[in-house]
This record gives sequence, C-alpha cells and structure tokens, in this order.
Amino acid sequence: MRLHFFKTLLFLSTFIFLIAACKKQEAVSPTTNTTSDTATYRLTFTANWTSNSHPTDYPSNPHFSGLIGMSHNSDVTLYKTGENASEGIKVMAETGGKTPLTSEINALIQNKTAFELISGGGVSTGTGNVSVEFKVTKTHSLVSIVSMIAPSPDWFVGVSGVNLLENDQWVSSKEVSPGTYDSGTDSGTTFTSANQATSPATPISIITSAPLAVNGTVAPLGTFKIEKID
Repeated sequence: MRLHFFKTLLFLSTFIFLIAACKKQEAVSPTTNTTSDTATYRLTFTANWTSNSHPTDYPSNPHFSGLIGMSHNSDVTLYKTGENASEGIKVMAETGGKTPLTSEINALIQNKTAFELISGGGVSTGTGNVSVEFKVTKTHSLVSIVSMIAPSPDWFVGVSGVNLLENDQWVSSKEVSPGTYDSGTDSGTTFTSANQATSPATPISIITSAPLAVNGTVAPLGTFKIEKID
C-alpha cells in the first residue's frame, strides 16, 4: 500500500514538472515576424525616348537629368497634379538642378515625414538606363522620384507614392510607367523655347499637347522598375 502511494506521488510529481517545463519553454519562444521593419530596393529607370516613339520635333540632344526623390509616408507628396510646384520641383523641371529639391527633402526627413533622400545619375541620351538604391521602412513605405525631360521648358517624368508594402509584406518587384508632367513654371511650348517664366505659376499638369503628346496622350518615355534586394 505504502509502495503504491509513493509510486503515485512520483508519477504526479513528474507530470507536474513536465507541464511546468513546457509552459516555461512556450513563454520564451520568440514570435516570428516574416516582414522586417526596413527593406532595400533598387530602382532602375529605363528611358525610351526616340524619334520613332515621339517623332514630333524630336530634339538633337535628348536626355534625362539625374534622378531625385525620396522614400516617405502618406503625410507628404513630392509633387501633385493640380497643385503648384515647389521651388525644388521648379528648378528640377527647368534646369535639372537638384539643390533646392534636396534641401526640401532633407527638411521632410527632419520632420519625420520622409525617410531617405534618393539621388542618382541621369540618362545622357534618349535611351539607356540608370539605377539607384534606397531604403524604406514599414512607416515610410512609399517612393516618389522625378527627372527632367531635357531639353524642355519645364517638363519632367515622375512617379508619386508607389507603395512597396502590401498586406504587411514587402513587394518583390514593381514596374511602373512614369507620368509626363508640365511643372507650370515656364510657358515655352517647344523643346528649345527661350525662357518664358509663367507668372503667376500654374498648377502641375499632365502633358496633353504637342510636341510630346499625340491625340492628347504621351506615349511612355520609359519605365521605372523597383526590385527588392535586401
């Protein structure tokens, strides 16, 4: 009888110990998060501006200025149709210069609405490609980038607010055609028009007229491919 009692007690003690050990192991197991807080992407701009694709008054020295943009959240935009261009967008669209727009983006980084400045090279002819790498975060998962169409009075290509985080997962790649815009700051109508400052400036608009547009539409001047690399 006494032996049976001790066997029962030993069994219960072992059972309780095993239950406690299992609970302890479950408590310290880390939670797996399949999406990291940051991701690194490569953006490649492939230009396709030729005399065949855009024959009207095709310039002798077509090119695109250095890429500039940012990763950011939904509280801010780099540019927006229907709104006036910032000084940075104006200078970029008219001259290809980056300095004012760089300062504007750095200010957005300081106030936490942008995460990283994106700045890369341009394309020296109407065709070719250029790449730039950048980082995004879960709270700043949008990317916007622009480049001057050159020569031109104030025209540019760009993408705005491309989201790289979908359903809480980083997208592996995206390919988008940039929009073709008039910054509303110069009234020239041809690629090589003399400077004609628009006063007052008009809102940024999608280009719908010659020489770039045919029947109100501009064929894409290239593509932006965005690929996750880390």
